[in-house]
Amino acid sequence: MDCIRKQFDQDLLLDGRYQTLSPLNHGSFGMVFLAKNVKTNATVAIKCIAKASGSDTCPAAIAVDERSEELDIHSHLGSHPNIVSLLDTFETEHHTYLVIEFCPNGDLYEAIRLNRGPLETEHVRDFMMQLISAVEFMHAKGVYHRDIKPENIFLTQSGSMKLGDFGLATRDQWSTEYAVGSDRYMAPEQFSETSYTTGYSPAAADVWAIGICLLNVLFSRNPFATPTQSDPIFDDFVRDRYSLFDVFPTMSQDTFTVLMQCLAIDPAKRSLAAVRAALESVLSFTTDDDAMDDFCIEERDPIRAT
Repeated sequence: MDCIRKQFDQDLLLDGRYQTLSPLNHGSFGMVFLAKNVKTNATVAIKCIAKASGSDTCPAAIAVDERSEELDIHSHLGSHPNIVSLLDTFETEHHTYLVIEFCPNGDLYEAIRLNRGPLETEHVRDFMMQLISAVEFMHAKGVYHRDIKPENIFLTQSGSMKLGDFGLATRDQWSTEYAVGSDRYMAPEQFSETSYTTGYSPAAADVWAIGICLLNVLFSRNPFATPTQSDPIFDDFVRDRYSLFDVFPTMSQDTFTVLMQCLAIDPAKRSLAAVRAALESVLSFTTDDDAMDDFCIEERDPIRAT
């Protein structure tokens, strides 16, 4: 079969049972499309990844990258309620197809854009706890996502979330792969050219991304274009962490405490357990509906980035 991403063809029958319905999006290293299992009538998502041998037949198509361990990682992880499930796989000469669970309510990015994301304190807390649970499970299995962002967080009909797209995931506890991920969610050390030699912890990078996702849920925006010295907002943040209140003036002290655990400049000081504990203590994520507390108006000494 020719490369499906050159031109999406509806109503193709793949592997004798999956009828193609419509394109969904482009994940890491592959196109994702909607399909129906004609034998069970179940709706599924299918990710099509070109093998190295298929790159000539897909010159501008599905990314071919030998770093992708997506199939092996799915198989290694097994099942978790907050991780998109791998249902089936099949291959052709030039492509590998991953049949994955379809989440009918789309992704978190679209929910935020349409103002349909979690809003109330308990909903936000529960949502973030689900994300932390998924990442804790992955890390315990020795898997590190490296591309946690709203576009890769999917929403089920019941309102729960599922983390997906493991195209950039790794099982290396220490990585020297420079600039892997999505710029606005990557940790500072992932931009550092010293990563080529000294490397970085993918686990700590995942914790940073969780903090950026929280800010997106609460305020529908990212704090930094990139966490590098060329970004003046990030440069201010490095000098004084309280400068984040200038970017998000309605952020509560409780939210700031959570972010202190996620967005530590020193990766060794980021902790999923500490993030979970801080989230459990949150009374309110924003000051929109509460009187400004003393913390937000009293004079403070700068907190240097740690």
